[in-house]
Amino acid sequence: MIWIILIFINFSFALPQVEFKNSCVPLAQFSESQKQVLLRSYLAGEQDGFGLTLAAIAWQESCAGVYKMNFQDPSAGNFHAYIPGVINRYPQLKQNGFTQNMVGAMLVENDAFAEQIAIIELKYWQKEHKGNWKNIIKSYNKGYSWQKNEQANLQAEKYYQEVAIRVKQLESYFKGKEAQENRFKISYNTQTTQSKTWEKSQNATQTQLESQDYYAYGEDSVSYDSTLLPIYQVGNEFAEPFKPKKTIIKEFDLIEIY
Repeated sequence: MIWIILIFINFSFALPQVEFKNSCVPLAQFSESQKQVLLRSYLAGEQDGFGLTLAAIAWQESCAGVYKMNFQDPSAGNFHAYIPGVINRYPQLKQNGFTQNMVGAMLVENDAFAEQIAIIELKYWQKEHKGNWKNIIKSYNKGYSWQKNEQANLQAEKYYQEVAIRVKQLESYFKGKEAQENRFKISYNTQTTQSKTWEKSQNATQTQLESQDYYAYGEDSVSYDSTLLPIYQVGNEFAEPFKPKKTIIKEFDLIEIY
């Protein structure tokens, strides 16, 4: 009977079965989601000359979106932006635990935000190192510390070599048929979305214009006596100026209801 109870307790408090992974599969085994992260990273950085670099960093840092958090740093997002560093870029934010959690969540949930932060970081180091790509990558990983500390330099050098290898692999990958087709789909969807957004914006503007009042002597009606305005326009219709009437306040008795 005791054994039955013990077995029941063990089953009741058994941990959930979870498959823990601590490595990144080869590029050839990437899921569709990972491939999308690589391609979107490439497209995000392409205009600034960081297309392959950004995609390689996404691969290196998060296995293309699989591991988006590093609590030890702490860093977050596809490109593992250093959270305290991101906060420092926004003077209105305070450096505390709550803000770190908030910014970390934004980096994880919003890939576009993470892309922008990573590009800003790369452009900063590009300026600091006068375009030296190797030093840019080393500083993306270790900031200035690799220039002052031998151990940090070894780590930054290793990071640079790993990113460089990924850049070479991605250079061939993005020339492939599948990547080209996915790029076309993303570009088409982006253009369609932008077109719909523009059309929606135009319709909203038109609606606003139609409902807006246009005064004969300008919008600042306070500067003019309303009785002097010959006409004002409401939508597409013209009307006589509004003449406010005196407010009549009637006396009344307060009746209490019991």
